[in-house]
Amino acid sequence: MKITMVTIGSTGDVRPYALLGRELHRRGHEVTVAAFAPFEEMVTKEGLRFYPISGDVVDLMSHLMKPGAVGLSYLQEVEAAIANVAPLLLRDITDAFADAEAMVCNFFGTTFYSVAEKYDIPCVQTHFFPMDPTPDMPISSAPFPELGRWWNRLSYRVGYLLLSLLEKRYLTDWRRQHGLNVRCLRTKPDYSCNGHRIPAIYAVSPLLMPRPASWDEHIHMSGFWWDESPCDYQPDQALTDFLQRGEKPVYIGFGSMVSGDMDRTFQLVEEAVQQSGVRAIIASCWAQEKGTTDSERVIHVKDLPHDWLFRHVAAAVHHGGAGTTASSLRAGLPTLVIPFGGDQPFWGSRVHKAGCGPKPIPRDQLTVGQLSAALRDLVDNPAYAQTAAEIGQKMRQEHGVMVAADIIEREIAIWNMS
Repeated sequence: MKITMVTIGSTGDVRPYALLGRELHRRGHEVTVAAFAPFEEMVTKEGLRFYPISGDVVDLMSHLMKPGAVGLSYLQEVEAAIANVAPLLLRDITDAFADAEAMVCNFFGTTFYSVAEKYDIPCVQTHFFPMDPTPDMPISSAPFPELGRWWNRLSYRVGYLLLSLLEKRYLTDWRRQHGLNVRCLRTKPDYSCNGHRIPAIYAVSPLLMPRPASWDEHIHMSGFWWDESPCDYQPDQALTDFLQRGEKPVYIGFGSMVSGDMDRTFQLVEEAVQQSGVRAIIASCWAQEKGTTDSERVIHVKDLPHDWLFRHVAAAVHHGGAGTTASSLRAGLPTLVIPFGGDQPFWGSRVHKAGCGPKPIPRDQLTVGQLSAALRDLVDNPAYAQTAAEIGQKMRQEHGVMVAADIIEREIAIWNMS
């Protein structure tokens, strides 16, 4: 079967699809991944076809993770990021599915559903954060996460209403041009497509996010998606020497975060590391650190495979992306989350509530003193290490990619028979 998967986002959105695509390809399917151009190598090295879509992923992330981008302001940043490329983006997504027999998509409102509707093909939705109503947690990127169950319920109604207003602006003409009825405003998820109910898969472990009892049976949980093949990464000599000459360091990295003053953020991190007395591996990843110097206590690296690196550190400090959170906890590491925006505050709170690390510190509230104290707490509190080790052992028993591939094959077959 020709399965095309489309994902709008950064590495944390594309890498899971590359892993899922590899498993579906192993089962005999012809898999194409549509994503931003910089991810072509990540996809094609897994034996998959790649379809580039218009847009600048760095610009997108700088908007979505801008300090204070929650609720309405988050959607305003989404619009600011896509406004100039929306027609090209819609064209590319439409063309990517011209010969597809099924769709797998991440969350982008009902845009992808509209394309599946046009081609009359099965569609499977995937989520990496809460997007289905539950009193247990608010919708992703909602403000005021501490208000409780009444707000949690209401946040979905408000969120979907704002999202459908945004879609009205950008999807109405496209749907009319392709002979589709214009969708009505809504205050809840719309899983409808040509008379079918779209199945959804949460690529999330129930160990961190138990499945709400209120969710319908078309919503599945597979566990996190991670690479089960051996990692054969070989570090350079400088990193090898650093790891061998002292106690295990703390990993500190913010992945694809590029918003705000990242130079100031890294400067603050350096000062906190020195003040706390820990050893640290600081990964700049997408951001550019300026004027950094390695020392007995600190080494600076670019992006390294977490599967390898997290076996060699004592704890992790990161932005709280779903994939990085899964990686640090699967490795059994005490974890401190410094959320920038999006779903990251949610994952930070989940890590803390699970007992695997200190209370998260929002990036725009971060100080040297706060981070220094949190680093000492992270490495000195044995309860964090014990709990993280226990959760990590259980998470390593999950096989999320294979479970998700099973669900996709089953749901597509049911769709085609109905």
